[in-house]
Amino acid sequence: MKSSEFWEAIDAVFGPGLGRSYAKDIYLPAVSGTCVEALERGVPPVDVWYSLVEEMGVGDAAKWIHRLDENARRAFLSCSS
Repeated sequence: MKSSEFWEAIDAVFGPGLGRSYAKDIYLPAVSGTCVEALERGVPPVDVWYSLVEEMGVGDAAKWIHRLDENARRAFLSCSS
């Protein structure tokens, strides 16, 4: 997962406003900090993403949203809402 894919996944799953707030405010024990802190320390974006998905309990399917093509992503998001 690239850094840009991480932020796209945040926006897709949580929405841009709430997702960005979670990224800077939610402490993730698995990465010993917030998403922003972990990324700044060089933790791979995929590890940060998996930690956030787990902590927020959004389901395993959200883990893979960055691997879906645009049509599959839209279908996933329409089923999730």
